[in-house]
Amino acid sequence: MRPLYPNRLKFIATSAAIFCHITPQWYTSIMSNIKLLIASANDKFTISQISSIEKAAELAEKFISKNFDFNYEVNVIVVPNQYLFNIIPEDGISGRTYKSDMIVISVNTELEIPEDFFYETLCHELSHSIRWKKVPERSITLFENIILEGLAIILEEKAMTDEKKNNSQYFLKEMQKTNKVTIDKILSVLENNLDDITYDYNKIFIDGDENFPRWSGYRLGYYFVKKHLQDKNININKATLESYKKFSK
Repeated sequence: MRPLYPNRLKFIATSAAIFCHITPQWYTSIMSNIKLLIASANDKFTISQISSIEKAAELAEKFISKNFDFNYEVNVIVVPNQYLFNIIPEDGISGRTYKSDMIVISVNTELEIPEDFFYETLCHELSHSIRWKKVPERSITLFENIILEGLAIILEEKAMTDEKKNNSQYFLKEMQKTNKVTIDKILSVLENNLDDITYDYNKIFIDGDENFPRWSGYRLGYYFVKKHLQDKNININKATLESYKKFSK
């Protein structure tokens, strides 16, 4: 999820009504496992944008199928960003996974978003989908949510590398350039709170403050999971399907 906000269940309960109200037109493309639905409300999406989204979805499905037992259907719903949730301004796109079979991607339709950005975002969200479908546990604590996001970031990184795509989003570049000094600064504030169930999600994962740089929770996740892969000498495919208990704080 980039970025994730609370109230998933509320969204799921109301999403059908919202979409019916604001999206009188749909573009639908059914692949082997992904059902792509693009809400072209008021003709917000151009033919070029629709084509890019469809190609990215096909490539993402191919990538996930090569790396996991992708044997279930996922609805991927693409909407103009002004209707549902905020996007990352620098990238013009963001996504959320609400259930293993429901992903929503929000797009700034006024920009020509690169096809690579759709692909990268969808691979990140499909990490959550695969994990929730295959692993019988949910992220409850702050640490578990940090690991959940770290797994998704590193899978999207692998997706870009495997397909030799260099046009990474600003978000991923920010994760990759986070140094140990920044990680230590974040941990100095959070080290006694990693098992917390209640915490300020927006401050830690999204906006930051004087103690936290923007996207601190994601940065920690990227660091923790990278370290786990190195220490255990395993790949991201295996780690994606591991219990949170396997990861060290």
